[in-house]
Amino acid sequence: MAQENSLNYFLAAAENNNPDLLQNQNLVQVGELQTELIRAENDFQFSATSEVMLAPYFNSNGNFMEVTTTPSPNAYGYAEPVSNGALYSAQLNIAKNIFNRSQIQNLQFQNKISNRAIELSSEEIWHQLKKQVTAAYIQVYQLQLRKELLQDLIEGLKNRLEVVELLVKKGILLQSDYLLLQLEIDNRNLEMQQLENNFQSNLLSLQNAVGLEKISNDTLLAPEIPLSAELEVFLSASQQNFQEHLRPTDSLPENHSIKNLFSSSIAGKDSLFFERKYTNDSLQLIAEQQVFENKYQPQLTAYGNIGLNAVDLDQLQHNLGFSAGLRLSIPIYDGGQRSIKRQQQQLKIDNLRTRLQNQELQRNNTLESLRNQLAAIQKGLKLVSRQLQKQENILEIYKIRMLQGQVSVIDYLKMIENYRVDLETQLQMQVNFWLLQNEFNATNW
Repeated sequence: MAQENSLNYFLAAAENNNPDLLQNQNLVQVGELQTELIRAENDFQFSATSEVMLAPYFNSNGNFMEVTTTPSPNAYGYAEPVSNGALYSAQLNIAKNIFNRSQIQNLQFQNKISNRAIELSSEEIWHQLKKQVTAAYIQVYQLQLRKELLQDLIEGLKNRLEVVELLVKKGILLQSDYLLLQLEIDNRNLEMQQLENNFQSNLLSLQNAVGLEKISNDTLLAPEIPLSAELEVFLSASQQNFQEHLRPTDSLPENHSIKNLFSSSIAGKDSLFFERKYTNDSLQLIAEQQVFENKYQPQLTAYGNIGLNAVDLDQLQHNLGFSAGLRLSIPIYDGGQRSIKRQQQQLKIDNLRTRLQNQELQRNNTLESLRNQLAAIQKGLKLVSRQLQKQENILEIYKIRMLQGQVSVIDYLKMIENYRVDLETQLQMQVNFWLLQNEFNATNW
């Protein structure tokens, strides 16, 4: 199980708590039940029916009102052959469409493709969610790194302050030098407080986005972003491993290095997502056409019933029986609807194909741009690393000369500020590398 302060932990929480993904899981189950429903709707259908109907005659056989099957000639009421005077019916019915296997298969195929569309939708939702959560995590982790860099700087200044205090007492440095250094520490502490506020605010937003309560350990681990084999080969050919360009210094904690950046790759799929979606969308149009054309197939229905069907209460016991039959329906002409529908579907498929070609072009152009940006950042990191090494050497010289009274505290602080700017630059380039890598993974799928 992933540690609660790791990127994988936040991604797992996002996957488990996202309402759209949970809703799609239920929709897939609805689709599976729809398969059973299609089968049930085309199975034997049993029903029980009953009916009692009276059609009395007035002024019949000397009676004011009479229910009979033999009314007198001068009676008033429905014609006897139409109503028989009454109806007493209680039947058990059965019906079954036969020779409709292909129609059932068309309906089930359409349902299967619809379910696949939901699965692809879940895959796309999760992919975008993963991209967004990873980017948010990187931004929070960047604030954490900035805090740690600033804390290292403050600790170094405090150490210098103690030495400067002794030198002031010995008359080697001025009291103003001590106050100036103390002011710099106060300013950095204020900056630290602002960074801490931003860090906590962004961390809370990240937790809300993935549906998590406050985590017990808010010191995040370095993001482990998988690198595709194709991109790893490209970057390796462009420059040496990214880790080799990080400067060897104690200013950054151990977990700031990207040890596992190139250690894993995403397993490739048989096809890219937009290709799989194009295939499924095309199959949906084909399935829709097949279901539409179900009505052009001959419909043969077998039916039967058994029970009571009488018009005279006195003869009920003689009116028990059964009936059976076949009903055949053959469509002949519908005004050319089938041809029109096929033309519509073909135009829709042409639209899908055009969109597929456009998506492929955009994807290739975006990936090429991302590759070049990542390669440029690697080269920039190498230059910044060399620059930091030089500044470390100069800082060491300035520190010794300041303690000897040969360099002012102001000049020393200027060198520290230049060094800090380059540290921030290196950090920002490292973060940009992660963000571009995340963007590359989000595009190359």
